[in-house]
Amino acid sequence: MFDIFRRRKKKGPEFSPRQQLERLTELSPPSTLVNLKDPPKNGGGDLGKAFFLRRDKKIYTDGDSIYLTTPENIKISKDQNLNSKTVSLQFFHRRVPHTLDCRIAGRYRLLPEVVETLDFSTKAAYKLVPIAPLKKQDKRMYLRYILKNYGDTRVPLTTHITFDVYIKKTSEEFPTAGAPPVLLNELKVIPFKEESNGQDFTTRDAINDFRDLMLKKQPHERGVWASKVIKDDAGGMVKRPDEELLLGQINILGLEMESLRDVLYLKKSEKAAIIKGQNNPYNLTEGEKLLTYFSHERSYYKMLCEVMEARTQNEVVRPLEFMSEEAGIQADLIDYSTGGCLIEAGPDFLTFMLGDKCPADVNDEPNFEAEYWEAAFSELSKQMIHLTFYPTLNFPDAVKQFCPELPFKIDVIGQVTRHYLHEIKEKSVLQLGLQFAYEPQQVPLQKDDDVNWRYSRHIKDNPAFKVAHSHLSQLYGFLENQSMTSSASSASSASTPRRQRKPADEGGEQQ
Repeated sequence: MFDIFRRRKKKGPEFSPRQQLERLTELSPPSTLVNLKDPPKNGGGDLGKAFFLRRDKKIYTDGDSIYLTTPENIKISKDQNLNSKTVSLQFFHRRVPHTLDCRIAGRYRLLPEVVETLDFSTKAAYKLVPIAPLKKQDKRMYLRYILKNYGDTRVPLTTHITFDVYIKKTSEEFPTAGAPPVLLNELKVIPFKEESNGQDFTTRDAINDFRDLMLKKQPHERGVWASKVIKDDAGGMVKRPDEELLLGQINILGLEMESLRDVLYLKKSEKAAIIKGQNNPYNLTEGEKLLTYFSHERSYYKMLCEVMEARTQNEVVRPLEFMSEEAGIQADLIDYSTGGCLIEAGPDFLTFMLGDKCPADVNDEPNFEAEYWEAAFSELSKQMIHLTFYPTLNFPDAVKQFCPELPFKIDVIGQVTRHYLHEIKEKSVLQLGLQFAYEPQQVPLQKDDDVNWRYSRHIKDNPAFKVAHSHLSQLYGFLENQSMTSSASSASSASTPRRQRKPADEGGEQQ
């Protein structure tokens, strides 16, 4: 009757290296980062990038083993013997990081008959055996793109999509207890500098100011980014969010000529055309409002216009206000993601955001670890911060197909969720991590227009940053495949006739 107490506990499934290799083959990553798991003082750390040997476009396996090319940070003539060392292979699959711990069996010269069957030629490779299950490392919510690495060449920079970011204060704070409100309809934005032009508006003065700025630019740069806003005119209580149709970059015509009318002439948008049997929403009609954006010498401007005439080749518009310059304080952007960003916090930023609650030593040598600064950071984390991002796209013709269409500017409300000091050559830089929390539901045409904000944290990624992330992922995948193909081609062309060698252990001779 006491047999139940003598029963052995059930064991889980036994670890199988071959099963882990089958999973790895299904994921089929082209390359991996190799990290030696020894402590740094014993030579551990990042060994660099390496490629999996492949046969018929699949990862080449030999029993319970896989083969890797020599990691880029390894110098065979200088580095110590890596036999029996444990390494962690780190790679991405569908933008999710994965890791696989392996033991290095050795570095082997490959037999010619093996090399001939591989997708690219290589004389030698490292042989690895899995020692732990392949794992997803999906605890990280966002993939971040680095814009500033402080001169550390080991940290790759994102250059294809960059942003200038400007910050303003707001009249609202996050609640200290409970969930934030889903909708904000009374939030007021407090600019860093005065936005008023200081004179009564006239169409002639607005056109002259605009023409003077444009004539400072090179002829091929005299254009504006235009967008058309579609608002929900239904009489219901619940209204749909505004839709901003991006007309693209449009050239300004006749700026050097004196016009007899107080109007501006815009070239027709490439998206505007007659579509048989249906209306094209990108076509403009008389009386419609048009938002125009432009920049000069790293300053950003906006001007609201009204369509006077919609012609076949161009549009005739007139300004409804003076052009207004971006009124936020510029911050140095370190990195960004679909859900947040990291910025530098200088004295001007801290003084502007904290006001009277900013510690007095902010302009000297602030002791950010002191209790009074901890109180200041706590106050800063309560504030709803208005961020405006201006994207810059740098896509050469060879990869032009991956260039996304982004708005001229992106507005979000963020919250400071973390802060820490970054030490650079005996200098401390304060970095603030902001998480996106609210997205606008309206596109304001004029400065005083009301804007409702909807809470978006933990619900969805910011749409514009999600588009940027998707296109960058496609681009980097393309570049990685191109790099692998070119490396394989160069290795194949540089290879010399090889004499047959006898294997020392399955794959060939061990070095």
